[in-house]
Amino acid sequence: MKFQELLAGKQINWDRVKLIRHNLTKEEVAANYERGYLELYQSVQNHARFRDCDMVISFLGTEGTNGVFQGCYCVGGSKPYIRAKFPENFVPDSGMTEEKSVVYELVKTDLLADMKDRLVIDWGKGTINFCQNGTTEKEMLEIRPAVSEISFTSYDRVLLSFETLHKIVYNKAAYKEWEEKLSAVAGVYLITDTETGKHYVGSASGEQGGIWGRWSEYARTKHGGNKRLKELITADADYCDNFQYSILEVFPIKRDRHEVLEYEQLYKKKLWSVQFGLNDN
Repeated sequence: MKFQELLAGKQINWDRVKLIRHNLTKEEVAANYERGYLELYQSVQNHARFRDCDMVISFLGTEGTNGVFQGCYCVGGSKPYIRAKFPENFVPDSGMTEEKSVVYELVKTDLLADMKDRLVIDWGKGTINFCQNGTTEKEMLEIRPAVSEISFTSYDRVLLSFETLHKIVYNKAAYKEWEEKLSAVAGVYLITDTETGKHYVGSASGEQGGIWGRWSEYARTKHGGNKRLKELITADADYCDNFQYSILEVFPIKRDRHEVLEYEQLYKKKLWSVQFGLNDN
């Protein structure tokens, strides 16, 4: 089956579509992908690349000539590429210059959204051509099984609502990677009250089962035994729905508990979470 057949009936003019494949063997692609900048990276092109396009369909090359579907994007206008306006750790490739490049407005659509990271095509022998016409038919290789809609990417990107945390903890089989990753580290974490903006800084050592062990307590009790959080839950049992969980710093699971506590105190000072937040000491 051809990839284009999946979108039959969607009134797509394939003559005005470009297919692009980002190859992870390319250092710039790998670096930007790891940092969450793949969409930003693909928006920077030469002046003519997407000028006559209505849509760009993006794939990620992970091995051989495969292409793992990333998304369908509507093409809007463009503006000058100015390196200084991009994140400092963004990695441009050699072809991205302020004289020759522009930044296209690429708006992600819902087309095949449930197939992201699941649908795999064969890009073909011309892998050196990262951008091809939409009329170039691509053979489908597989559709991978659906994975958890809550994917663990990295510790610094963890951002969970109470509802999501509760779901992960009480469905460990479905979210096994979360248990593995959070059990493997000690660390300092942050709970933010999204209703008031107040912070609670806490820590977890290996003796507590790492961050997983500590956060499991929050999922079970809603307050983890913390005085001010407990007061909020006592007044309103559903107040936990306002809590957001993130990680400030991670340490090896065997890091001395007292060292972890020192960093906890440091972050309390940085965030003033005793004076103006939810810590009571």
